[in-house]
Amino acid sequence: MKLRHLLLLLPLCWASCEVINPPETIPSYIQIDEVNLVTNYNLQGSAMHKITDIQVSAENELLGIFPLPASIPVLRTGTNNIKIDAFVIENGISATRELYPFYERYAETGELVAGEILDIQPTMTYTSDALFAFREDFNGSNLFVDDIDGDTGTRLEVSFDDPFEGTGSALIRLEDAGSRAQVGTGTFYTLPLNSSPIFLEMHYKCNSVFTVGVRGINPVGDPIDLDKLNFNVQETWNKVYVSFDEEVNALNAAQYQIYFKVNKSSNVQFTEVYIDNLKLVHR
Repeated sequence: MKLRHLLLLLPLCWASCEVINPPETIPSYIQIDEVNLVTNYNLQGSAMHKITDIQVSAENELLGIFPLPASIPVLRTGTNNIKIDAFVIENGISATRELYPFYERYAETGELVAGEILDIQPTMTYTSDALFAFREDFNGSNLFVDDIDGDTGTRLEVSFDDPFEGTGSALIRLEDAGSRAQVGTGTFYTLPLNSSPIFLEMHYKCNSVFTVGVRGINPVGDPIDLDKLNFNVQETWNKVYVSFDEEVNALNAAQYQIYFKVNKSSNVQFTEVYIDNLKLVHR
C-alpha cells in the first residue's frame, strides 16, 4: 500500500517541479558599437559628435538606455522595427545624460533570432526643425570679434597650429600676469523664449579654466551677462553640449550674444584655450 501511494505522488512531483523551474527563454541580441552622424556641412557644420548612450526599442517596447558600445538582450524574435535615440552628456556633467533633441531618431527593420546577434550601425542626422543661429569652424573665419573686456591685447584669434579638424581653430592666449579676456560674437541673435531647447555644441581643449556665458540686452539697451559653465583643464580635444534655454529665458532679452571669459592662470607660463566647431542650435 505504501509503494502504491509513492508511485501516485511521483507524477505530481514531476509536474510541480516543471512549474517551479520552467525552461529558460533564449534571448536574441542587438549589437550597436557606435553611431554615425551625417551633416550638410555648409548648413550644419561638422559631423563629429559625442553620443555616449542610446535608447532602444523594438516594436514600441522600450528595451532601455545603454552606454556605447551596447550588446542588448531581447526576448523577442522575428521581424522587428528597431528604434534608436541618441543621448549626450549635458553641460559636461557625466551624471547628466539627456536625450539630444536635435538628432533624428534612427529606425531599422531587422530579424531577431534566438541566440543570434543582430548587428546595427545607426546613421543619424539633425532633425528637420533644427535651426542654427550660427556655426563657426574657424577655417579662416571668426565670428568672435567683440572685445568685451576692452583690452586689445587679449582677444580670440584664428590659429592654424593645432585645429581639431579642418584648417583652423580659435585660440585665446594670455601671457601677462593678471591679464584676462572676454570675447563675444560680433552679432546678437534672436533666440526662442518658450523654454525651447537651445544648445551650444563645441570642441575645446585648455590648460586653464575658462567660462562660457550668454549676454542679453535689456529694454533700455544695457547688457546683462550670465555665466553658464566653467571648463576645467582639458589636455586633449573634447566635445560638449551646453544647454542655454534656462539662461535665455531668465534674461528675457530681445537678442543674445555668446561669450567666452578666461583669466591668466599662475599655474602655467601661458594660458591657452582652443575652441573649434561651434554651433548654436535651437528650434
